[in-house]
Amino acid sequence: MKLTEILPSLQKLSHQEKIKAIQFLATELAKEENLTAASLEYGEINTELNFQSLTETEMIEQSKSALESYLRTGSGVKHEQVRKWANNLGVQK
Repeated sequence: MKLTEILPSLQKLSHQEKIKAIQFLATELAKEENLTAASLEYGEINTELNFQSLTETEMIEQSKSALESYLRTGSGVKHEQVRKWANNLGVQK
């Protein structure tokens, strides 16, 4: 089956069903990559640009919240914040 064949059906899904579809696809990709839940570390980057571990449930809730906020407001993380974070990657002291 091709993506173009299922896109119209995906567009008709409710908001919650679209989130479930995203979660399903992410899980399928992880399986294909032979990743296990134990090999994944969930977390966030705090304001000091340090990684803070979160449970899978906490991470899913934050992702849902961010997606819902984006869909509601049409805006996300400011470019400058992303650039600052990206520039700090790999810098270990």
